[in-house]
Amino acid sequence: MSTVKLRPIDEELLPRLLDVAVAGADPEEVMPTVPGPSGWTPERRTAFGDHYSSAPAYAIEANEQIVGATRLTPAEAPGAAEVGIWLARPARGKGHGTEALHLLVEEARSRGVTALIAETTTSNEAAVGALRTLGAKLWEDPESGAVHATLRVGDWIEGGIGR
Repeated sequence: MSTVKLRPIDEELLPRLLDVAVAGADPEEVMPTVPGPSGWTPERRTAFGDHYSSAPAYAIEANEQIVGATRLTPAEAPGAAEVGIWLARPARGKGHGTEALHLLVEEARSRGVTALIAETTTSNEAAVGALRTLGAKLWEDPESGAVHATLRVGDWIEGGIGR
């Protein structure tokens, strides 16, 4: 059984997280698109640091190893925050993302966030499953393949809605 923790990203942790991202994820999986050639260019490495320094962000640690990150970005709706999460390829499919999202809900609650908003795609079955496990309300845009999710933090109980 793994032990998942969220660690606030600081100047010391950020280079380690970037190393994990470069070794185990594509730039488009971990941050907004940066123009230019594909891959981990110097511009994308800089943008990675900026992205994870601009909002509350946390490294995901599983079994004492950094395996990904998550962040809370203030949303337009009062009291809401957008959630972003990624895991390096070797850490995927092990339940770490769902565990990290459970912890992030508690963190959001402690920050006074009342609703979490997430967006993924229908092809990202792990993310859709994790959001369902949390009890998020999901709706799909059939034209784009996007899946939108909303979770009212006040309705969430540790272990998911109604547990």
